[in-house]
Amino acid sequence: MLVTSARALQQPARHMQRMGLRTARPLLFRATAPASLFGDEVPNPTHVPQPPANRIKGSYHWMNERAVTLLSVPLLATAFVYGPHAINDMLLGIVLPVHAHMGFGSVLLDYFERRRWPVISRVLKYALFGITGLAMFGAWRINTTDVGLTAYFSRLWNANKTQKTKE
Repeated sequence: MLVTSARALQQPARHMQRMGLRTARPLLFRATAPASLFGDEVPNPTHVPQPPANRIKGSYHWMNERAVTLLSVPLLATAFVYGPHAINDMLLGIVLPVHAHMGFGSVLLDYFERRRWPVISRVLKYALFGITGLAMFGAWRINTTDVGLTAYFSRLWNANKTQKTKE
């Protein structure tokens, strides 16, 4: 038995507080720092200013991402079932770049925080807007001056098959 005195049996809680990792040996040093070490420098969480609510951020942003994802499912199913159609191609030319923009925007928010990388995060954010705009412009050009997005991707998908049949 580790405890031998009657006094230690009467005060088991005090004895257990000084033990580390449930061993019978008491700790040599206390783990708590004196209060005067930090003083008034520790911020009180009740006085931390809260940013105003914003509909673009938070749960609304999450719901917008899911809505764009759910919009892309019937558009892609329509393209697979019915083939090229002008309205469907225009909607795909809008929804797919917006979906990619939201996904890459989340990646940038996760890996390039504005507090830690203020310049790089801003440059990458504006680059993402530029690339998304170019993607939408390219989709519009394919839809208006060429065969449309669905037929374009169908030709890309079957390019090797048509080359093998020609030979």
